[in-house]
Amino acid sequence: MNHFPMISVVSPVYGCRNCLEALCDAVRSAFDKAGLDWELLLVDDRGPDDPWPLICDLAEVDKRVRGVRLSRNHGQHLAIWAGLAEARGDWVAVMDCDLQDDPAILPKLHEIAVARDVEAVVVDRGNWSDSTFRRLASRAFYQLINVLGGVRISNIGNFGLYSRRMVDTLLQFREQEVFLPMMIALTGLKRQTYRLDRADRAVGQSAYSLLRLLRLATAIIIRFSDRPLKLSVIIGLAFSLLSAAVSLLLVAAWLGNAFTVPGWTSTVLSVWFLSGLIMATLGIHGFYLGRVFSEVKRRPRIIVETRTFNSRI
Repeated sequence: MNHFPMISVVSPVYGCRNCLEALCDAVRSAFDKAGLDWELLLVDDRGPDDPWPLICDLAEVDKRVRGVRLSRNHGQHLAIWAGLAEARGDWVAVMDCDLQDDPAILPKLHEIAVARDVEAVVVDRGNWSDSTFRRLASRAFYQLINVLGGVRISNIGNFGLYSRRMVDTLLQFREQEVFLPMMIALTGLKRQTYRLDRADRAVGQSAYSLLRLLRLATAIIIRFSDRPLKLSVIIGLAFSLLSAAVSLLLVAAWLGNAFTVPGWTSTVLSVWFLSGLIMATLGIHGFYLGRVFSEVKRRPRIIVETRTFNSRI
């Protein structure tokens, strides 16, 4: 290793086998021009196009390219965590493998981090060229997290540059489920935002449908915040106060002989509504119990099946 700080680039690979050579070329060009020592960690998340043979070939051609193959599909964020655990650099960059994240900007992020003396430079995605529905779904995703998650993040993904101190701090988090932007914020370490418009994908399309985004948002909120529990208590107290007020009105109406023929529609509707509210509240508590159940089993979060030979150096 020379006197320049080494930068590890972590990229989870799923469904983008055809752009891996272009990714390696782009990373090589960016850092060689800047005179920075680097390595590229390709984490095979067991995609359907079987990228591992190609990753091995790329690692054989350039020893700065390293491959890590997970035993099964763990999902994007756990694949990133596997890469963070393997990274050896003084700085660690995280980027998608589909070239929507431009590797050419990484030396600039390094300059900003050193000049501003921050532990992370995260990229605001600015204007990006996905479909209108995809952008609206992403915006709704972040709004939901901001309201119920307790930590404000906006229009940022995983793309960014993180110091060794930041990475070591992140690896101390022991949760079974991880989400990099939220956990970066939770460390409290100094960070800077850099705005960069996002390019088109070189290959493939987003694996995050509206349903998957909703499920991810739910998992993140339950993992990192107790606001839904507090909200259920507030709603319960509000309905208790409302029922007390209605009871007083009914007693007053009864004393004033205001009742005529008693009806049942309002009673049935009230029972159905309150029963639904109770079931929803129990469901929220059930989500939290489920997360506790997952944590106490203490299963390994990530299982690595194999690595390329140069990963052992």
